Amino acid sequence: MPNTHHNQSHPFRTHRYSLSHVGALPALATNRLLGFTASSVTGMFLPIFLYEFFGMSIQLVLLWYAVNFIVKIPFQVLGAKIFSRTGLVPSMIFGVLGIMLFYWMFYLIDAGSTINPYTLMGVGIFGLMIVSVFYWSPFHIDFAEFSSKTHRGKQVGIFYAVQRFISVIAPLVAGWIITQYGYKINFALALIIVSTSIVPLLFLPPYKVTYEFGFLESFQKLFSKKFRGMTTSMMAYGAENIVGFAVWPIFLFSIFDGDYLNVGAFTAVIVVISLAFEVFIGRASDKFSAVRMLKMGTGVYALGWVWKGLVETVVGVFAASTFHNIGSIMLRTPMDTLMYEQAADSGHYVDEYTVLREIALSMGRVSMLLFLMLITTYFSLSVTFFIAALVSLGINSLSEYHAKS
Repeated sequence: MPNTHHNQSHPFRTHRYSLSHVGALPALATNRLLGFTASSVTGMFLPIFLYEFFGMSIQLVLLWYAVNFIVKIPFQVLGAKIFSRTGLVPSMIFGVLGIMLFYWMFYLIDAGSTINPYTLMGVGIFGLMIVSVFYWSPFHIDFAEFSSKTHRGKQVGIFYAVQRFISVIAPLVAGWIITQYGYKINFALALIIVSTSIVPLLFLPPYKVTYEFGFLESFQKLFSKKFRGMTTSMMAYGAENIVGFAVWPIFLFSIFDGDYLNVGAFTAVIVVISLAFEVFIGRASDKFSAVRMLKMGTGVYALGWVWKGLVETVVGVFAASTFHNIGSIMLRTPMDTLMYEQAADSGHYVDEYTVLREIALSMGRVSMLLFLMLITTYFSLSVTFFIAALVSLGINSLSEYHAKS
């Protein structure tokens, strides 16, 4: 059973300058936005870094990501058992330390450390496992708890609109830094920024949950009739999402002939065009059915992938990316609004729902990555976008999950 422990508080919460005066959700959002800023500085260029490191082998890049997600899956349940004892805030702080470890390892790789780069990569993957297992489930549990039931869509929309604003600046800054100083400064900057994200977590109210499923039981529940809709949807989302995360940046890198600054500028311009659309979709998710908007957004989003797979020129890529980005907003805002509603409605199963969601995402990503390793051996990168379009239609299955049943 979740416990809010009203009589307990962190010492920072009683200080007159405490962030608790502005509420739990703003503090949680501040933490995530700082983390998002750090990941935005590196995210678009990490696949390109790996692509160059592995001698322009897309298969090795996909293998690296597959290993990264495979190692996370068995530890999700163990992590849930641990944060059931420690509480969500200490778990999230430990998760942030994991991503800091990752940035530090990749800084050392590009800085020419005498330590074997594959050893550093292995430690970096361990750091990503820590953040995946100990940060993301507690974050989503807290967001479901702290967000408003009646205005959740608007809050999600505003939250993502701020993220997209950050996405305008970060790729430009990152592209310029890499051009001038190399990747190592990029990783160092991300390390500094993400370290500051710990501070807002110190002002969150204590909140504890009890994860009730065992290890094998968790995987049985994952494919049970009750959770099947959520599992199918999140596996589909994870599968298509990894194409945009790992393959699309490399495709852009090829289109722009290896110009980092142009890749960053292109990404920024696309985000600017769709920025205002985010809040509108968030409000519409509150006013209209999130399920209906999800189905509409999924169709537009899938068409965006198809269009991306058909273009080869910079102008064509620009038009397709703009359309696809709008589709992404139409998909993700109602999808996450619905996901947080389902998590909140799950009552004392909020942590089970959230942990199973994270496992499903990783399983979808691993399945897609292994499949793409085979496909890209015989076909160009463009074919991956058609596959992503087909898989993304499965996201609609999220509407089949009914938390209160």
